[in-house]
Amino acid sequence: MKPDKHLKKFACLLSLAIIITSCEYVPPDPPPVENQPPSITGLNDLSLPLDFVTHEIDFANYFSDQEGEIITYLVSNSNDTVITIRLDNSVLTITEAGTGPSDINVTATDGHEGHEVDVTFTVTVRPIWGAEDYTGNVTAGFLDFNGFGEGHIMDTIPLYNVEGWNYDWDSPVPFGLYDLVNDDHLLITNNVERSWIWSDYKLEKNFDFTGKKMRFDYSYFIAPELTGTHWGDDPEGIDIRLFYVNLFWSTSGEILLSSLDLKYSTEWQTVEIPLADFGIYDDRPVDPSQIKWYGLEIWGGTSSDPISFRIDNFGIVD
Repeated sequence: MKPDKHLKKFACLLSLAIIITSCEYVPPDPPPVENQPPSITGLNDLSLPLDFVTHEIDFANYFSDQEGEIITYLVSNSNDTVITIRLDNSVLTITEAGTGPSDINVTATDGHEGHEVDVTFTVTVRPIWGAEDYTGNVTAGFLDFNGFGEGHIMDTIPLYNVEGWNYDWDSPVPFGLYDLVNDDHLLITNNVERSWIWSDYKLEKNFDFTGKKMRFDYSYFIAPELTGTHWGDDPEGIDIRLFYVNLFWSTSGEILLSSLDLKYSTEWQTVEIPLADFGIYDDRPVDPSQIKWYGLEIWGGTSSDPISFRIDNFGIVD
């Protein structure tokens, strides 16, 4: 029997298809994904103020793992007299011990061999702790207490006068502390019963401060329970008077502050008062267009219950 030509043709086509199929390109399997070590982003040097007590850093905010694997940490500290450290999972707690710099080294791993990565950053506990420098427009006679050197305030700022008197104005008396601390801010402590601290800043001439403000920063304000005797018959028992006067002490202005106005805080607080809001000082007319001296007076305090606070950036501004 002769083979059917159609069957021959089909057999040839099938053989060709098998040949073609057997020669088709098959891509190789992709290479295995290589496990990556953890990565670090944004863990920089840190500056902390005196009396910060503790500060926490969560390493989970700075270390990441591409595969989402658990990261473990090992930390070391170069100077235990400046800070001590404690690690709880990913949270590092820094505790104050002194001032100065200390290096913290952190080693992180995802558990795979050779996947340890490390970084070192410096923690500096600042020996100064004044308010941030004022960045507004200063008018005249502004005291930021930076750059004057250490020591008693009367030895460092010639135009800034400080004196203490007893309650009856008979003679000068000691009054506690009025010191420049760490070349940075004033520490004021009035701890002598029924005494008065007077301080003033003398300008070169009368200035027109119409429309201006008197301002200062303060922190750690402590005042005794007021008795109403600080200002003679004044029932308010005022602690602090801000004042300004002209060259001939014929015009003036005053603002009275008490412990109700100021509060205890380890953070710096700002007081800004328009000179137009100042009241009459000893029956003199209020006139901010003629100012030669400005300053503050402090009343009250005893050795066991003093008035004490820190002050910085004191002056007249726009």
